[in-house]
Amino acid sequence: MSGDRPPILVTAERDTVLARAVEALGRFPTAQPWVLIGGLGVFLRLGSITRPTADADTVARSQAELIQQLIADGVTSVVVSGDIQVPIGDGTVDIDVMDLADDPLPVDLERRAFALARRCALLTAETEQVIVTDRSHAVIADARIPVATIAALTALKTVSMVRRPHGDHPHKVGSDIHDLVRLVATGDLRAIAGGLVAFDRELAGWVATQIARAFGNDLRYTLLRLRSNDRSPAARALTDDDISATVILSDVLHEEMATG
Repeated sequence: MSGDRPPILVTAERDTVLARAVEALGRFPTAQPWVLIGGLGVFLRLGSITRPTADADTVARSQAELIQQLIADGVTSVVVSGDIQVPIGDGTVDIDVMDLADDPLPVDLERRAFALARRCALLTAETEQVIVTDRSHAVIADARIPVATIAALTALKTVSMVRRPHGDHPHKVGSDIHDLVRLVATGDLRAIAGGLVAFDRELAGWVATQIARAFGNDLRYTLLRLRSNDRSPAARALTDDDISATVILSDVLHEEMATG
């Protein structure tokens, strides 16, 4: 829970995806367990918008029950394979409601890691007050939203980096790498590693292995994928040292598992 932590303050105009998404997510029921992940979750944890995003991504304990409640509450009337549309003002915002679907855990290692990362995001979520103001400092959205921790988002972005090239949107692997680098750079390495190890040692070990593989021996290919697929100014501003330093997280994870 958020406790006495200060609110997350972000600046965006009323017709942006971020502002509409925060307002829409504020209408989600509190009785149904769910958590914000994806690009919007990363932006809120980093405190800055580093690239455009077209929608918001969430994980629910039960996709079916959450969507049923959203329909009953009049939040949405459009549902397509877990994707919903929420009318906000004169527009809409798309929100992906992903099912936890982690019992039993898959045998395939990548799918298993994805299931564990979703579980981590949901069970360690921290509810935050998110306030969106425009350039004139007028409040245009104010909502309490369960947001995935930096540790959980790091695990989810590692999974996406590995799985994305074989999915429907391989070009988005650059933004996954970008988000992962920013999360690791912004967060406390010991806190990220400790959080993952405390939650699930199997997930922590998988993340350590994949980060070492991508940012260690294969750094040049990782840089190529990032800079070819994410041409945003923020991605271009990342230095080789920023990216190569991410491998340190792998070492810290191994240290935490050895001593924990």
